[in-house]
Amino acid sequence: MDLIAARCPILVQLSTGVGLDVPFEERERLAELRPRMATLNPCSMTFGAGEFRNPPEGVRRLARRMRDLDVEPELEIYDTGHLEVCLQLHGEGLLDDPLQFSIVLGVRGGMAATPDNLLTMVRRLPAGASWQVIAIGRANLQLTAMGLALGGNARAGMEDTLYLRKGDLTPGNRPLVERAVRLARDLDRPVASVAEAQMLLGLPARG
Repeated sequence: MDLIAARCPILVQLSTGVGLDVPFEERERLAELRPRMATLNPCSMTFGAGEFRNPPEGVRRLARRMRDLDVEPELEIYDTGHLEVCLQLHGEGLLDDPLQFSIVLGVRGGMAATPDNLLTMVRRLPAGASWQVIAIGRANLQLTAMGLALGGNARAGMEDTLYLRKGDLTPGNRPLVERAVRLARDLDRPVASVAEAQMLLGLPARG
């Protein structure tokens, strides 16, 4: 994080879901590095051929600690029940407004990557929430465009897809980012600067 900050003034977000075989207690320690944002997965689930464990009391503990450290949670939801748990945590005062969601579609064990499922999730989001769609696999391009058209944000990179389009492997992350930028501009959705993104996401000021 320090090396990145020395070269580029981007917002750094860490993942607390760094591996299915990494115990939750080790993953939650990443919040102690105080990134501007970090993922918070509200529920355990089947994840492909594995199990993604996020115990309820551990999730509450991590949400509380992230709030104390001014680390903005990016709430990764794979199904409607995950959203309900996030809303419950918000009601308990463990999550502050504005809520940030990543709607993850296409993981085996979660909701399929379909337009209907994206619409279902978006319609259930609370007013004022920011969100992005993370479409895994072949539906990545279509659902990224659909998410932008619906007013969401976009995620781009090889974690989600290895293809620029059907049959066309990407040589790296940059072409996927450039593709997302073109989609946004073609839909009259201007790309935010770091300062604008910080303001739009409601990130707390850091001294």
